[in-house]
Amino acid sequence: MRRSWSSTFLESFDHVFHDIKVEYQEAPFRYLSKWDIVSDLHSKLGDLSHLEEVETGRFTIGKDGRWRQKRSRTDTISTTPLHLGIGFEKDERQKADISFIDLRSMQFAVTARFGKKRPTSAASWRFSSGAGISVLLNLDVQYAKRKNTQTGRFSKTDGLKELEKEVLKELANLRMWDKSILLLVDNHSLYTRNDLEAAFSKKLKPYTMKMYYLSPRSGFFISGKRE
Repeated sequence: MRRSWSSTFLESFDHVFHDIKVEYQEAPFRYLSKWDIVSDLHSKLGDLSHLEEVETGRFTIGKDGRWRQKRSRTDTISTTPLHLGIGFEKDERQKADISFIDLRSMQFAVTARFGKKRPTSAASWRFSSGAGISVLLNLDVQYAKRKNTQTGRFSKTDGLKELEKEVLKELANLRMWDKSILLLVDNHSLYTRNDLEAAFSKKLKPYTMKMYYLSPRSGFFISGKRE
């Protein structure tokens, strides 16, 4: 019996996260930008990047943007399930940094455009199921709370509020995926597990979304809670 594409993806990410955790906590400034992390993740997920043949009907795209299938025409196209920076359709705004596609749902369209000056062909794609990974790297926020000198009460710093807005924005984009992971790498160790669950667990869809947290002090994940 063939294992589901999502089980393979999630188990592979767990192993990769363990490796990155060890390396990062030995040298946190190995990552100077989020793209260092994305590149490292993609490299370590290399076992998922093998070529597979996809049998798909041949489609063209009309001027109205609609897909039209050519009858009695099936092409076999080779691609990998692992890609960088793509969404469910070409030029779609809500992209994940790393996408893992269920190739059984993949469709391609190759549309030829003829002209005297510039004959071209445009390749497009769409798929209905897949998993996405997005990465956030916090280098800027140094303190999580500030103390009011008059009342003695603590409140979140402006920097932490901005970081949490970025987290919520990424989570909103990831909700469209069947399975999704947000990796928050925090050089300043601002969160404990309880803090992270209090701030974000209600924004995660149960069973489909995980949020991994990596800091010089800790590394763990939280998932959505059932309503």
